[in-house]
Amino acid sequence: MFTFNPNVSVDCYNPATLSWNKSTDCCSWDGVYGEELTGQVIELNLACSGLQGKFHTNSSLFQLSNLKRLALSYNDFFGSLISPKFSELSSLTLLDLSDSGFTGLIPAEISHLSKLQALRIWTVDPYGLRLGPYSYEMLLKNLTQLRELYLDSVNISSTIPLNFSSYLTTLWLPGAELHEALPERVFDLYNLETLSL
Repeated sequence: MFTFNPNVSVDCYNPATLSWNKSTDCCSWDGVYGEELTGQVIELNLACSGLQGKFHTNSSLFQLSNLKRLALSYNDFFGSLISPKFSELSSLTLLDLSDSGFTGLIPAEISHLSKLQALRIWTVDPYGLRLGPYSYEMLLKNLTQLRELYLDSVNISSTIPLNFSSYLTTLWLPGAELHEALPERVFDLYNLETLSL
């Protein structure tokens, strides 16, 4: 459903899909990784692949129920909403939608991905992505395994909740329109290595 545009990914270029061939096992394709015993696709790395087009909710991507890692960063899904159907990929440990032209409200359903260890959703458009009034708190409450949280330039417009994962190593929130001071709980995060506000 996407076209290929080599100029989309300004900062990087990895045209994985150009090597895809329907006559070969998909687990041998660039950016696709399968589980050896079952042959199920468990990782899809399409970062910097020059993909361009609308991201539809009926995408076959959402049928990959065993997917553990999904990287779609640095493509151009210009103006597409982030689908609530991402929450159906319940085995995800990494979800990376960075700088891919997504816009609008980040669905609260993302907080259902309880196995996530890394969540990277950011934009270069300071008004392009936003969280609902309680979504940020829900994200942190439910994502108890989270180690990396990147919400650069995502409009959060709220206070900073107290319930961070104790595993958190990276908290990246510049341009997030946060209000009030940092809660002291942040200074108790003994695994925290990077904090950007």
